[in-house]
Amino acid sequence: MAQRMKAGSQRGSPIRSIVGLVSLVGALVALPAGGLQMVRTLERGGYGTSSIDYAVALLGLGGGLLGLGIALLIWEVSVRQNWRH
Repeated sequence: MAQRMKAGSQRGSPIRSIVGLVSLVGALVALPAGGLQMVRTLERGGYGTSSIDYAVALLGLGGGLLGLGIALLIWEVSVRQNWRH
């Protein structure tokens, strides 16, 4: 016998979980790539060049993906576990 959902409760979303995990994997790629690019550029003395801009952009992208992935996964777990404020 299937349980009926209470009013106001939500179901988990597999799309939200997948997007969260893909964001985390993207962050795990972008952050080390940006760090390596930053180190290479600074070792060459490339302050103020387009290479440093590229490294900062990669680090920013990685940070954004990391934040998005963590937020989506926390949201998904809270919905599945029915955690309320």
